[in-house]
Amino acid sequence: EWRMGDVAAMATLFDTDQMNRWTPLASPFTVEAARDYVARAHDARKADGTLQLAVLLAPDTTPGGEVSVFPADAVDEVELAYAVGAQHQGQRVATRAVLAALDLARNRGARRARLTIAEGNEASATVATAAGFTATDAPLRERRRKGFVLQMRTWARDL
Repeated sequence: EWRMGDVAAMATLFDTDQMNRWTPLASPFTVEAARDYVARAHDARKADGTLQLAVLLAPDTTPGGEVSVFPADAVDEVELAYAVGAQHQGQRVATRAVLAALDLARNRGARRARLTIAEGNEASATVATAAGFTATDAPLRERRRKGFVLQMRTWARDL
């Protein structure tokens, strides 16, 4: 789980054009934004069990990204999200983090998982495929944020 001691690393990881484009993270993602994010993550865990976890590349190291597990509409379903710093992309960090989060969700009773990925976010689609997700035939949903208009596709897999 994110700690206040991670905020400097978070600002380095998440204050990029790519994170601004594809994620709902604040931009610029400053140390202050990171502090707010960690506080909200802890509140969300208490409120509904949402997990927003730092992805450590090795024990006791600086985080390389995040994987989140959110409750979904169905009691046995979860939604995942992930983000990996640019310097760690292409190393299967996100795929490994998603697979670990799926194991965690399965152990907590989930039977199905979903992702919501913007059309054109090929890196995220590659992670989804590698983690066993497939794009569904659900209609695309438009999401407007930070001046971008994104067409969001739902991906799913059974656990």
